[in-house]
Amino acid sequence: MSKKKHLALPRATMLRKKAIQIRLNEAEHKALDAYCSRFGVENRSRWIRELLMSEVIHRLESDVPLLFREEEMR
Repeated sequence: MSKKKHLALPRATMLRKKAIQIRLNEAEHKALDAYCSRFGVENRSRWIRELLMSEVIHRLESDVPLLFREEEMR
């Protein structure tokens, strides 16, 4: 008898209740399909969400106010 792995359910605060829809033109959709096929992306929703959120977090972290101007730190 094989045992199935059971994934722990996320906490109630981590459930995704909000939705975002995007529209692509034909060329963008074709490029997305080609990328997913070539690199084995099986879950597009998760991949797009992770890609988007990593960019958002990176930009927010790099755009923090500085105590001194860049010229003063040199």
